[in-house]
Amino acid sequence: MDFSRVRTGEMIAGISGIALFIVMFINWFGFETPEIQTPGGIEFDVPTIEGSFSAWESFDFIDIVLLLAVIAAVGLLVLSASQASVNLPVAASSITAGLGILATLLVLYRIIDPPDFGVEGLDVSRKIGVYLGVIASAGIGVGGWMAMQEEGTSFSGEADRLGGRGPGEGPPPPPPPANP
Repeated sequence: MDFSRVRTGEMIAGISGIALFIVMFINWFGFETPEIQTPGGIEFDVPTIEGSFSAWESFDFIDIVLLLAVIAAVGLLVLSASQASVNLPVAASSITAGLGILATLLVLYRIIDPPDFGVEGLDVSRKIGVYLGVIASAGIGVGGWMAMQEEGTSFSGEADRLGGRGPGEGPPPPPPPANP
C-alpha cells in the first residue's frame, strides 16, 4: 500500500472512519434516576442509580448505519492506497459521502431527541461520545464529498449510472420539425 497516492478527501474520510469506530465504544448517553418524593415528607435513603451507554448499546438501527459508514470510509482509504480497482455500480467516494451524510443526520437527530431506553420520563444526558460521533461522521461525509470532487463525480452523475443511463447514453433526441 502506498499512502502517498491517497488524495486529501480519501484520507479525511478514512481517518474519520477509524475515529468513529473508536468513539462508538465510549459513552454517548447517560442517565440518573430522579430522587424519590414521598407524600407527607417522609425521607428515604435511596441510592441514585446511574448508567452510561455507548453507541452500540444506545441504538437499534443507527449503530448499523454508523458501522456501514466506517466500513465505506476505511474501504475507500484502503482501495485508494492499494490502487485496487473494484467494479462497483457507483463510485466508492459517493457511497462514502452518502453514508457519512446519513450517519451525521441520524446522530444529530439523536442529539436533539435522545433515546429513552424504554423507560418513560427518564432524564437522559448526552455524553462526550455523541458529540465526537457527530464530528467523526461529518468528517466521513465531508471526506467522501471531497473525494468525489477530486475525482470529478457527482451524486446526479452517479444516479444516472445506477439507473443504467450514463451521460450520453440512451436514444438521441428527436430531430426538430422541418420548415416547409
